[in-house]
Amino acid sequence: MGSSPALDVRGLSCAVGGRVLLRDVALTARSGESLAVMGPSGSGKSTLLACLAGLLPATAGTVQVCGTDVGALRAGKAAAWRLRTIGFVYQFGELLPELSAVENAALPLLIGGTGRRTAYATAERLLAELGVAEVADSPAGVLSGGERQRVAVARALSTRPPLILADEPTGALDEHATDDVCALLYELPRRYGTTLLTVTHNPSVAHWADRRLVLRGGRLTESADV
Repeated sequence: MGSSPALDVRGLSCAVGGRVLLRDVALTARSGESLAVMGPSGSGKSTLLACLAGLLPATAGTVQVCGTDVGALRAGKAAAWRLRTIGFVYQFGELLPELSAVENAALPLLIGGTGRRTAYATAERLLAELGVAEVADSPAGVLSGGERQRVAVARALSTRPPLILADEPTGALDEHATDDVCALLYELPRRYGTTLLTVTHNPSVAHWADRRLVLRGGRLTESADV
């Protein structure tokens, strides 16, 4: 990897069904940095995350994560690369409700072939570090919104990925829980050395980030004031 940035996006464009969703997007981020991309619904925020993760092919341009060209990954290798390189946090946590919190947090490790004992020990440690050790054995379906998001963050961190992508991570939370989850999320780069990129429509969420950007009409611009 050398001195490559954790995330390096150049000339990224994406069109789906003849509709241009991203236009010549450029973005770089270093390890341990947090970024927030703001924009209204339909501005292309989720499309941007999908392109960064290699889930949606770019029409033009390149995406590199820790020196790996995402667009050059073969389908068979892309999933394994994504599992160890990118952690995802979604608006509703996207936990499996029938599994316990610790089972959800351990899933990426288990899928990646880590032994059960190690995977569960890692998940339990992360849940404790994130303040939800007491719900480790509770089914995800009975957790509060804030608890679900903390478990989702533990799951995202379980493989120690260099990049975490968060898609409207506080969109389903009340104001108090939003503040708690933001305090947790934006501490991750300093605490774990990961790069955090959050997309949100909420200025109060974006305010926590080291850098703020705005996505409008498929174009991304840096903004010092959101």
